[in-house]
Amino acid sequence: MRFGLVYDFRNPAAWRKPWPEVYQGLLQQVTYAEELGYDSIWLTEHHFVEDGYTPSPVPIMAAIAARTRRVEISTDILILPLYHPVKLAEDIATIDIISNGRVMLGVGSGYRDEEFAAFGTSRKERGSRMEEGVAVLRGCWGDAPFSFSGRHYQLDSIDVVPKPVQRPHPPLWMAATAEPAARRAARLGLHLLPQADRAGGYDAWLDELAKHGRDPRDYRIGMIKAWFVSAQGRDDAVWHEARERERYRAGTHAPWLRAGYIQPGPGIVPIDQSYMVGTPAEVIRLIDAQAKELPLTDIIGWATPPGMDPQTMNPYLERFAREVMPHFR
Repeated sequence: MRFGLVYDFRNPAAWRKPWPEVYQGLLQQVTYAEELGYDSIWLTEHHFVEDGYTPSPVPIMAAIAARTRRVEISTDILILPLYHPVKLAEDIATIDIISNGRVMLGVGSGYRDEEFAAFGTSRKERGSRMEEGVAVLRGCWGDAPFSFSGRHYQLDSIDVVPKPVQRPHPPLWMAATAEPAARRAARLGLHLLPQADRAGGYDAWLDELAKHGRDPRDYRIGMIKAWFVSAQGRDDAVWHEARERERYRAGTHAPWLRAGYIQPGPGIVPIDQSYMVGTPAEVIRLIDAQAKELPLTDIIGWATPPGMDPQTMNPYLERFAREVMPHFR
């Protein structure tokens, strides 16, 4: 089992700090997390959110690459239909070089109409833009000049230079909230970031892999499932503060849910991404249970709740690294 931390670089109005302070504090925490033995750092993406929810994960990936030596660096997720895939291929290749081969890319199709409109496209095109985007990324990272003729992109013998360190290319992941997306991930041969229960995510992905003669053991499965580990469990005063901040995070997503943007499909249940809270032994049992329900290779936790001081959370990241992670190594 690999353990990662995810960041969205939010700066809520109720607890607002100068933006450079927010970014520097979280980037310093990333370097500390690497020292503690965490395996990966992940970044999310949204646009036009009042609290600054990460709109530009790619530059932050470069900043992390320059500050670290070992951790993998990825997105969970980058909204691929909002990007021109040739430029993204160049950027990710460059960061892979800066990091000496530690970059991954988790992509999703997005769901907020206002984001698509601002970038000059439509949510109705997200599926086709996703498939073409993945094809263009892979083609750009190949060894030979690449041509492509699709609905959205037409390329004539382009050759992205320099190439990524990782060959044939950095690992690609795809988020899946419903069965069509899970099957698309399998059809494209991508690692899975399931957002729905087994029926809507993993099982459909597994079935589609089999149809294409692919071995699931060649792929990774990652999920955001946060934890809070303390000797006092839920009685810890810091947990009460963190819980308040996480309620704020959940509240910011509520309007998007009410708007019908996130629709797993009939009978499909979104994955429970609530916190695992307790003593080290209790959290170990909760992770074991989660791994039996879904064969995860990567569990990703929120490092610092919105508006909290990273220094406050560092001792809890350390306790998890020292007392929980070794159980799964």
